[in-house]
Amino acid sequence: MRPLMIVTAILLTTTIASALPLTLSAYGGIALEGAIVEVEKLDGTVIRTRVGHDGALVVREVPLGILRVRIVSWKGVPVGYECTVTPHNSSIIVPNIYPLRVSVVGSRGQGLAGASVKIFYGDILVETGSTDEAGVYSTLLPSGTYTVRAEYGERSAEESIRLDEAHELRIQLDIFAIVGGYPLSTSELIGMLTAAALIPLVLYIIAYEYTIWRKKRIIRATVREK
Repeated sequence: MRPLMIVTAILLTTTIASALPLTLSAYGGIALEGAIVEVEKLDGTVIRTRVGHDGALVVREVPLGILRVRIVSWKGVPVGYECTVTPHNSSIIVPNIYPLRVSVVGSRGQGLAGASVKIFYGDILVETGSTDEAGVYSTLLPSGTYTVRAEYGERSAEESIRLDEAHELRIQLDIFAIVGGYPLSTSELIGMLTAAALIPLVLYIIAYEYTIWRKKRIIRATVREK
């Protein structure tokens, strides 16, 4: 009688957990939408799939509701985190994914709104975006080494970082001011202001020379008439 009860309990558990819903998230509860994962069942079956919207993933026909889950990559970057899940702990929080805050500033330390930010993992473009009004771009990335490139107009600069914890990166571009939508360096702005200051002087000289020339012409005409 007792073996029959055990078998019945196992069958009930298997039936209840035949479809196991999982949720995958990282720092701050951000869903790992699009992450590549491998799930291994107790019978050795391995399924490779992609996490859906809101970090949700449903695995069907799971014996005893137990799975070995490996997060392979997210945003094209290796993750390599593994854990075992059951119906009682099917929410996975991946620990080795960290926030990165990129500040793009000009030569005066002013934030540059609308600057382009590109993040590379080796030769792979992981993501691209633009800074906010404060010149800041924020994201989450798996642990790894990245190259972060900031661009504004024709100005650009890049930095390499090793992301093993929450990180703040400051990238400075040679932009002193933005005039009429055009970024200007300190030397360019000085040159423009100098040119602007010289224009009235040049116009004055031209007007003065024209006045002298006109007076001389009038004098010559008067002499000829006499």
